[in-house]
This record gives sequence, structure tokens and C-alpha cells, in this order.
Amino acid sequence: MKERTQNTLIRILTAVVALPVYVFLIVTDSLYSLPILLISIIVSGVCLWEFYQIAEGQSGYRPFVKTGMISALIINIVMYSYAYGNITGIGGITLNFDVRYLLAVLMLAFSVLATIHILKRPLKGGIYSLGATILGWFIIVIPYAHIMFLKSLRDGVIFIIFVHLVVMINDTGAYFGGVYFGKHKANFKASPNKSWEGYFSGLLFGIVFAILYSQFIEVFYGRYFFSIVESAIIGIIFSIIGNIGDLFESAMKRDGAIKDSGSIIPGHGGMWDVFDSTIFAMPLFYYYLIIRGIA
Repeated sequence: MKERTQNTLIRILTAVVALPVYVFLIVTDSLYSLPILLISIIVSGVCLWEFYQIAEGQSGYRPFVKTGMISALIINIVMYSYAYGNITGIGGITLNFDVRYLLAVLMLAFSVLATIHILKRPLKGGIYSLGATILGWFIIVIPYAHIMFLKSLRDGVIFIIFVHLVVMINDTGAYFGGVYFGKHKANFKASPNKSWEGYFSGLLFGIVFAILYSQFIEVFYGRYFFSIVESAIIGIIFSIIGNIGDLFESAMKRDGAIKDSGSIIPGHGGMWDVFDSTIFAMPLFYYYLIIRGIA
């Protein structure tokens, strides 16, 4: 019990210190909205690096880390430029990228990876190395970079905070529900220690907070986006998608025979441990807003 309480205090203290910095960078609009690009590069980059370490695991087949990380940087810049359209920066240099550039970057990166593998690495394990490198872009970098698409919307900050907080409250509810009330194992192969009490606690917390947040925005900011019923449905969807993201990461870690993706965030583990649910939820929310005609 003492160790459990100590770990909980560390988690809370870390959140108290890190969250204000993260939120500040999200809400800052100066410098051509470069802070949001910085967030995307750092978070997706660290998560990708952790994924590559997991992917190597005990297999001995190494992803192309350097090329993969450089490609991730370029992907972020391209998606930033697409999100914000024409941006004239220092020296009058104008960025005007089309989304097709993203496909070009991915194709070029794949060609580079294939060439490097043929010239420098043993042919054995080539499919694994190439596949793991590219997979990281599609399950981490591109999904998380949608934070820039959300930020570019009129009420982007409200939406970003919404998706982050609902997912975070869901995770928090699941954590405390599982730790203090968990008795019935959910028996997920990827994460056998998860309990149904934890899952439904997270679901309930997420639904309630989604409703409260929507009502708060309507009352104090005069902006109406979602009804109570729609907010509850969004809370349910975020909970399901967030758990899929969490279970996916758990499956990767179990395959790599490790407990945490890293140790960069005290009490929480690695960066991917913190953002695994949000990474899956953000692009889904963005395209939902487009379908609803809000984006």
C-alpha cells in the first residue's frame, strides 16, 4: 500500500509540473504557431524512438532509427505547413505545401530505407526492419501530428484540450478504479492485469467529464458544439479508442518483453505510455469535426 501511494504521488507531482508547460505551448499563437510544431516534433519523436527500442526488443532486427527519426521530422513539418497553409517566415521565405508532399516524403523515405538495407545490412530480417520503421510513422507520427490540424481550427485550443482531458480523465479513472477496486480481470491478452472495474471506471469518468466540459464551454465561452447526448457518445468513443491505443502499446511492449516504453516521465514511464491513448483519439476527433461541419 505504501509503494502504491508513493507511486500515485509521483504521478500527480509529475502532472502538476509538466501539464502547465504542455498547455502553455498549446495555447501560444505567437511565432507563426511554431510552439505547436515543437510539441508535435518532441512528443511524436520521443514516442517513435521508444517504439523503435521496443521493436528491436529481443528479435535482434533493428529498425532504421536515424532515417526513421529524420523522416518523422520532415513529416511533422509537411503536416504543419499543410495545416497552416501559406506561411511567410524569416527572410520572406514562404512555405506552401500540398498534402501530396507528405506522400512524396513517405515514398522517398521508403526508397532510402530500402537502399540502405540492400547496401549495408544482412538480407535476413529486412522485411521486419523496414516494416517496423514505417509502421512507427503511421501509428505514432502521423496520428499525433493531427494536433496541428486541430490547432489550426477556429476553436482549436478548445478541441485539443477537450480530447486530451477526456482521455486523461478516462485513464485516471481507469487507473484508480483498477488499483483500488479491481477484482475481476478483463483477461486481455495484451494486458492481463486490467480489470473490468478499472475499464468501466474510466468509461464513466470520461463520459461525465465530456459532458461537463461541453457545458462549461457553452456557459462560460458562449460556444455551443455538442449536446449532452453527443458529448456522452464522444466520451464513450474516446474511451474505446483510447483503450485500443493503450492495449496496442501493451501488446508491443509484451512482444518486446518490457514493462514501460521508457522512463522519461517519472511515475508514468515513457512518453508513449502517456500519449498512447491520445495518439489514437486525436485524428478520429479531427475527422469527426469535419464530418459534423465544425472543422
